[in-house]
Amino acid sequence: MVVMRRQSDHKPLTSIVNKPMSKISSRLQRMLLKLLKYDYEVQYVPGNQMYLADTLSRAFKSDNQIKDDPEMSNMVHSITKYLPMSKSRLTQFKHETDQDKELQTVIKFVKEGWPKVATKNWSRELKQYCKSQSDLHTNEGLLFINDKTVVRNSLRQQMLTLIHEGHFGMEKCKQRAREIMYWPGMNRDIETIVSHCEICEKFRRSNTKEPLQPHSVPDRPFEKIGVDIMEFGNLNYLVVMDYYSKWLEVSELVNKTGTEVINVLKETFSRYGIPNFVVSDNIPFNRHVYIDIAKTWDFEYKFSSPHHHQSNGQAERGVGIVKTIMRKAKEDNKNHFVGLMEYRNTPISGLNLSPAQLMFSRRLRTKLPVTNKLLNSEVVNNVEGLLTKRQQIQKQFHDRSAKSLSKLNPGDNVRMQNMKNKTWEPAQVISIDKDLRSYTVKSESGKILKRNRKYFIKSHGELNERSDYSMSDNDNSMPDNLIRSTNGPIQNKCITMNDTNVTTTRSGRICHKPRYLNDYV
Repeated sequence: MVVMRRQSDHKPLTSIVNKPMSKISSRLQRMLLKLLKYDYEVQYVPGNQMYLADTLSRAFKSDNQIKDDPEMSNMVHSITKYLPMSKSRLTQFKHETDQDKELQTVIKFVKEGWPKVATKNWSRELKQYCKSQSDLHTNEGLLFINDKTVVRNSLRQQMLTLIHEGHFGMEKCKQRAREIMYWPGMNRDIETIVSHCEICEKFRRSNTKEPLQPHSVPDRPFEKIGVDIMEFGNLNYLVVMDYYSKWLEVSELVNKTGTEVINVLKETFSRYGIPNFVVSDNIPFNRHVYIDIAKTWDFEYKFSSPHHHQSNGQAERGVGIVKTIMRKAKEDNKNHFVGLMEYRNTPISGLNLSPAQLMFSRRLRTKLPVTNKLLNSEVVNNVEGLLTKRQQIQKQFHDRSAKSLSKLNPGDNVRMQNMKNKTWEPAQVISIDKDLRSYTVKSESGKILKRNRKYFIKSHGELNERSDYSMSDNDNSMPDNLIRSTNGPIQNKCITMNDTNVTTTRSGRICHKPRYLNDYV
C-alpha cells in the first residue's frame, strides 16, 4: 500500500495524528475517523518553505457554521459515553456550565476558533484554557479536556470534598482527580484541602529522623558525663557513662528518689572528680535538690528532651551495654561485675584503646594472664581527633536517611505527637531550646510540655484550650522552676451552645465562659 505524505505548516498536527483516538478531542476525532481508511503520514514544513499555497485556505467559505456528520457524531458520542456520571450529576454539571460565563466563552472559542492573540481582559484561567486549546472539546453541553470533565468554579469545593472523602494523601488525591476532571489550579487546591484536613493531621505518620547533632568531644576524661536510670530484674540502677573514655559506672538504687540519685552522684564525683557537664533526662533529675547540688558542686547540667533518647544517646548506649552484660551474666549464673570489668578493659571499636586506657592511661589487671609491661602506665595522646573522626563516620551513616525539619517560632500552632497512641494533638509553641532542638509548648489541656522537634508538625488550625483538665504524674510536664512565663494569648475557637456561659469545641469538649465577662451583654 502506498503511504500518502502530507505536508503542513501546523506543527501540533504531526503529534495529534499519532495520538490514541481516546486521547484527543471529539472535534479532531471526527476528522481522524474519516481518515482511518487512508494510510498517510503528516510531515511538518515551515510556512516560509511551503511553495504551493493551500487552496482550501485561499477559497474558504464565509459561513462559519460547522455542520457535523451525524454518523461521526454518534461514533464520538459512543467513545465518550463511558463517563461514570449519574443523570442528576450530569444535569447539575450542565446547568452549572450554562451559568458560567467563562466556560461559555471557552465553549464558544472551541466551536468557532480561538483568537490568535489573547486580549488583556482575559482572566488567568482563560489563558490556561487557551494553552490547552488543542485538547479542548465540547459534547452535550459539557466542556472536556481530552477525556476529563472541566469543572466550574461553583462545583470545585464539592469535588474537592469528594476527592478527599477517603482521607488519602496529597499525591493519591491528585492522581485520582487527574484521571477524571480538570480545572486550572486543581493541584494547588488539592494541596490546600489536604494540608488543612484536621483528621489527616491527627493520624499523620511520624516525622523522619533529623540529621545527627553529635555532642562536642571533651578534652579529658570525666569532663562530660551522661546519666540515666535503668531497670533490670525488678531493681533500679544508675548508669554513668563518660563521653571521653566511654567508662561505665553502675550503682544500684533502692528507692529511685532524687535524693538517692544525688548521693550516688556525689560518691561517683568523689572517686573521679567533678565533671564540667552532666547530661540527663528529666525524671527524677529535674528536682530542686538536683539543681541546687549543681550550683553547690559547680557543674552545668543539660536536660534531654522527654521521649527522645537520642539527645542523651551516650547514657542510653551505656544502659544498653549494661543490660546486655547483666542479661548474659544471669543466663550464665555469674556476677555482672566480671563482664563490666572486661568491658572496661576491651579496646573501643575504631580507637584500639580501652576505656581503662583512656581513663587511667593503663590497662586493668584481670583473670587473663598479662605481663607487667602491659600493665604499666602509658600516656595516650591525640584521642580527640580519633573520637571526632569516629563521630563523623557515625553521622555519615545516620544522615543517609535523615531529613531536616523546618524551624518553629513562638506562637506557632502545631500538633504534638501523643506517645501512647501516636496521634497528633493541638498545641502551641512557647519557647525554643535551639541547642537540643527542643520546644516548650502548651497543650490543649493547658499543660506545659517539652518535646523534641521530631514530635511536632505545623498545623493550620488553632489551639482550643480546655479548662477542665487534671495534671498527670507521668506526662513529663516541665517543672515549675523551668517553666517560662507566657504572655501570648491562645485563641479559642468554640461553637456556642444553648447556655450562654458554656461553649463546646469542635471536638466536643466543654469550655466555660470567663467570669469577668458576666457583666457584659
